[in-house]
Amino acid sequence: MLRITAALLILLPITHVFAEEVDQSLVIEVEIVTIEGFSVIGLEIHSSDSLEIMTLWEAFTPRIQEIPGVEMDDDAYGVFWGNDELSEDFSYLACVESDMTGPLPEGMIMLNIPGGEYAVFTFPFEQVEEAWGYIYGEWLLVSAYEHGEGYDFEYYPADFIPSEEGVLMQLYVSVE
Repeated sequence: MLRITAALLILLPITHVFAEEVDQSLVIEVEIVTIEGFSVIGLEIHSSDSLEIMTLWEAFTPRIQEIPGVEMDDDAYGVFWGNDELSEDFSYLACVESDMTGPLPEGMIMLNIPGGEYAVFTFPFEQVEEAWGYIYGEWLLVSAYEHGEGYDFEYYPADFIPSEEGVLMQLYVSVE
């Protein structure tokens, strides 16, 4: 479970204008927090197709039980890095928090998420594409923050059910 040591909360109504159409339905809650570092273990993909992320989760979820000390209903994370805007390639890790030592389950990797300052965006899961576009295409450009050195990651609490309407998700973006 994430350990947050300080927080500042900001509410942002998001508006997008597309061909004279205004969408004011997306409201993103932004919180600036300082977290402690932690380790995650999971399955990784390198891709340019975001649809492969769902396939990765389908492969990883039944294998969670292979990680000692982790339960199927523990919190989960989606960590991404290496985003190449020209080729649209990225790396993504479907994972759970673990401080296990010893050999990792076959095909899994361990990644250390550094502690530090993060902007935490909370928004409806069904509006993930719009939120990502806003966060990386607008908010980071006009905020008082720069993209930090840490990994950006999605946080899925144990009770997260993506098929439920209105379910909220969180995106942690490393900032400085």
